[in-house]
Amino acid sequence: MESFYAGKGLFLTGGTGFIGKTLIEKLLRCTPDIDKIYVLVRPKKGRSVVDRLESDVINSAIFNRLREERSDFDTFIRSKLHPIAGDINAPSLNMSPEDTALLIERVNIVVHSAASVSFNEPLDVAVEMNCLGAMYMMEFGKRIKNVISYVHVSTAYVNSNQRNCSLDEKLYPLDFDPEAAVNAVAKATSPHEIEKLHLNLIGTYPNTYTLTKSMAEHIIVKYREHLPLVIFRPTIVGAAWKEPVPGWVDQIAAAGAIFLAAGMGILTILPGNPRSVADIVPVDFVVNGILVSAFAKAKQPSWSPPLVVHSGTSDPRGNPLRWRVPIGTLRSYFEQNPPEKGLFPPKFTMHPSHQIFQLQWFFKYTLPSSVYSTVANATGNPYHVKQASRLWTLTWRARQLVELFKPFTENQWVFKADTLHKFDDMPEINPESWFVNAKDIVWERYLLNYAVGLKKWILMEDIVDVDIEGTQHTEMALNTDRILEWDPDHHAISFPGLLPDVSWAFTSSRKPGYTKSGIWGRFMGLTGWREGMHHEASHVPRVPADSLATVRNLILESPAVREAIINKVRANPKLTAREVDAEALSILNRMASNIDYSAARKAGWLLRKVWRHMYDKIVVDEAGLETIRNLVKVREGPLILIPTHRSYMDFLMMTYLFFAYNIPIPYVLAGEDFLNMGSISDLLRKGGAFFIRRSFKDDPLYTAIFTEYTQYLLMKGHTIEFFLEGTRSRSGKQLRPQFGMLSTIIKSFEVGRVKNIHIVPVTIDYDKPVELSVHQKEMLGEGKIKESLGALIKSAHVLRKDFGSISVQFGTPIHVKDFVEEYEKKQSVDPKTKEPISLVTDLAYTITESMVQKATCTPTHLVATILLLFRNGISREQLVGQTDWLRNQIVLRGGRVLSCQGRSRVAIVERALALLEDFIIWRRKDLVEPAITNRDQYQNMIGLGYYRNKILHWFNKEGVLAVAFQALSASGSVFKTKLIDAALFLHDMLSIEFVDKYYQDDRATLLATLKTMEQRGIFTLKGDVVKHVSTSQPIMTLLCAAIWPFIDSYWVAFTSLLVLKSGQRVLPNDLIRRMQWLAETMYHERIIAHYESCSLETLQNALAILQRWNIVDNVVEPAKVRGANPRSFVVLADHLCKGHELDELARRIASFRKVPLAGPKSMDISELLSEIPGLAKL
Repeated sequence: MESFYAGKGLFLTGGTGFIGKTLIEKLLRCTPDIDKIYVLVRPKKGRSVVDRLESDVINSAIFNRLREERSDFDTFIRSKLHPIAGDINAPSLNMSPEDTALLIERVNIVVHSAASVSFNEPLDVAVEMNCLGAMYMMEFGKRIKNVISYVHVSTAYVNSNQRNCSLDEKLYPLDFDPEAAVNAVAKATSPHEIEKLHLNLIGTYPNTYTLTKSMAEHIIVKYREHLPLVIFRPTIVGAAWKEPVPGWVDQIAAAGAIFLAAGMGILTILPGNPRSVADIVPVDFVVNGILVSAFAKAKQPSWSPPLVVHSGTSDPRGNPLRWRVPIGTLRSYFEQNPPEKGLFPPKFTMHPSHQIFQLQWFFKYTLPSSVYSTVANATGNPYHVKQASRLWTLTWRARQLVELFKPFTENQWVFKADTLHKFDDMPEINPESWFVNAKDIVWERYLLNYAVGLKKWILMEDIVDVDIEGTQHTEMALNTDRILEWDPDHHAISFPGLLPDVSWAFTSSRKPGYTKSGIWGRFMGLTGWREGMHHEASHVPRVPADSLATVRNLILESPAVREAIINKVRANPKLTAREVDAEALSILNRMASNIDYSAARKAGWLLRKVWRHMYDKIVVDEAGLETIRNLVKVREGPLILIPTHRSYMDFLMMTYLFFAYNIPIPYVLAGEDFLNMGSISDLLRKGGAFFIRRSFKDDPLYTAIFTEYTQYLLMKGHTIEFFLEGTRSRSGKQLRPQFGMLSTIIKSFEVGRVKNIHIVPVTIDYDKPVELSVHQKEMLGEGKIKESLGALIKSAHVLRKDFGSISVQFGTPIHVKDFVEEYEKKQSVDPKTKEPISLVTDLAYTITESMVQKATCTPTHLVATILLLFRNGISREQLVGQTDWLRNQIVLRGGRVLSCQGRSRVAIVERALALLEDFIIWRRKDLVEPAITNRDQYQNMIGLGYYRNKILHWFNKEGVLAVAFQALSASGSVFKTKLIDAALFLHDMLSIEFVDKYYQDDRATLLATLKTMEQRGIFTLKGDVVKHVSTSQPIMTLLCAAIWPFIDSYWVAFTSLLVLKSGQRVLPNDLIRRMQWLAETMYHERIIAHYESCSLETLQNALAILQRWNIVDNVVEPAKVRGANPRSFVVLADHLCKGHELDELARRIASFRKVPLAGPKSMDISELLSEIPGLAKL
């Protein structure tokens, strides 16, 4: 395609219209080597063709993408576009002799797109534009010397005089002579004659547009002679699916007019069957079809007949859209995002019965406007008279819209698209770039993008753009909202809609043919249920499950378990082999899962109901999920899912998604804590959970059974899910990986029990975690609530709250076989110990890195971050601006922000504030501040910090550089080496907070980050001197504010070690509690500025760093009582017990801190002890 258009000239009419501009943009972006695009433009209203081309085409927002992609856009577009002054309504096209000669010599392809698209145009006007204009263009086309394709853009509705039928790509005979009709209209001298001709010709055509387009087709086919003619017939042209951007639209016409009127609340009802096909085709599909048709025609012999091409979406081989889908989708969008100038709440329904529609119209429109008008005129109130007149005008316009569009909603045509399907098989056409097949459209996404386009480009509202990822097609092409909602187009009759959740649970995760077996399946088949529709992904076969008896025999009779049993009997002479066998059986029975899909269906039904009330939607990375489906299908090794762990919902999410997407559900590793939940525990076991103790390294029998059971699942090819972090993150940050389960899995590969293993990192992000209030308390030292049925019942009220949305993103699969080969080549080494990094460690940190990279941000994270920057309050207007600024900063760093695209910036913030209502206070109507003013509310800073921590991985490396610069640049500049050394110290200290690979080259990483900051205009480098750019103060403030709370925590941790200088030893938990007490005391005394520094998780990480840096040692005290566990104590390392090395280290950390206002004059710890007696408790 690209080479076909290279060097060729293309003559275009209608270039200032919707299709014409989109076609120009496509050619310039995808075929930049085209010679010229000659655009016929009619001068009007004193504007030259150059002015019109400049203002109507070149300055159009449709070229924004091309402007971003080409730095030479202005020069490029003007070198390619050549305006031609003319008028298609004139026999000679009113072109100058020079332009005429130019086109005859230089044009190879003609696209005639100009037409009058008004449905209710008077017959004489429609004939002049659509018939005579087409004839004049054809005659000129025959004069072009080197024409190889002539595309006449018509409409699929040229045969709409035939109702409710299937139409082929051909010319159907007319019952009148179109030439004679054109002549008669041209000779008519009075409106009466025109009206008479209109009545004689229109017949069953819905309007003059379709009639005259049909007449034009017959005339140009008759007189085409040698012209290589393409008649291109689009259906109802709508907004763009992908190109140039999703949702692009710049005209109010056809379906767009209906959708906009419905969104504005002007039009609420339409006549027609909501189950009928709405034959809407995106404009980019139309443009691709036009250009591909021209290419295909050029390959045909010159004597071949005209090529007739249908471009629509009604062909059942494609992906037909039913009217009820836009009814539901658009209503939902406009309810959540009402237009700023909307008149009434959006409501939209269709009525198949004409009588019911007329009654509804009377009661909803005619009667209210008539009554209001009568009362207003009777009272004489000027305001009400004006409003009544306005209401009457709106009613009249809504009715006009109904009458114009009624033929297309009350009738249904199927336009066979044989030619476009043939184009799919042409090797010269890349379907990724030149897509013409409607099966790739995900209609709900398209309609949402359409609504966004109407708001952004027609109503000119401030809307966040939709990116191209929103149009990615997958084998499933499911709308993720359907996981919680019901697909209304799935069934032929309405019975299953009475029990939507039951029907969904019954039909999900089924192999084909389920409507032909079983009582319920057969019954659903009889009621019209159709398998394989949009809410069903294709079936992925399950691995045949062994019976429990078989599993017990395989595990308990394995050599490793038998050896462990024998060793235990030998070590405990009082135990018999039978008793140990019974113990082993008990361990396995308590551990093993027993997947039962009937139980999974019950769980799915329950979760669907509960989550519908809790969540707006679950946004699933379907492209990543499709990769997983393919891995499971081919069965070239077991699949391991490793999700992030932020909520108890994580346990259920993968099972629910796999069930919904027809993939065998995974076996999920769970703690034995979940065995205390009665019937819920049994349901979890049948849903794939297998249960293990938190720790069992000192129990060889348990270890052997666990290892054998895990490796049995792997050998059978089952999917396993476990949490690498080991426990939920209470702070919102990624936790350090735990190696136990991963080691067991890798061992099965190393010993050859499986040939390969596919590990998929999964990142689950929440708008609002269910357990956040519990997390806050736990971060302040309160004990964890144990899992039990009673605790579940007590927390049931939480499920009625609003928790926003969930995002599920899948990382690139890690194939263990390939990873091991790469690992052996690179041989990573710990830079401190010089010891090689183990395979499991390297793999664990690689998985963690992937999970972090796939993280998704939400508006609650943004707003909470801004609120912590403005702790004394911020106006609503400022908050909107600051939130959008922060969103752009994250997008700049490659991040993705959920629930923003297609929404106004104000709506984004309002939604976030609604979810954060427990954390905020409105001081005035437009002034909001975090609810942190009294001690009872201090824990809210921990909660807001949780949200802020979700975005830190995008900023932490820049943050340590920013903090180091702030600490070192008293004169406004600092030497680069000194800055990197200081940042390296902070980066190493905070490496556990941000879970970096501690064995990578951090200096190189920070140097690269510094270079990036220079490119972003934060720093300038002159030689070896780094200076701060004054205009980048906002981002510097953000970067420092992100890091300072952690520095305070670590400074507190180091300061607390003073108590160990006397040689005292402390239990780790006691030391952590002392650190937390000290942090809270220092906050109250204004020694530290951030209450988030009191977080238990951060202080635990600080203790881990103290151990890694050999500042403290662990001393194990043997158990004094038989059967008791030995105790571990923390002691200060010997070399720090004397001297000032520890003090100097604390001072170095303190140098990076932000000192609070109105705090103590000195931050030296010895002076603080004397100034604040409470600290003497140390």
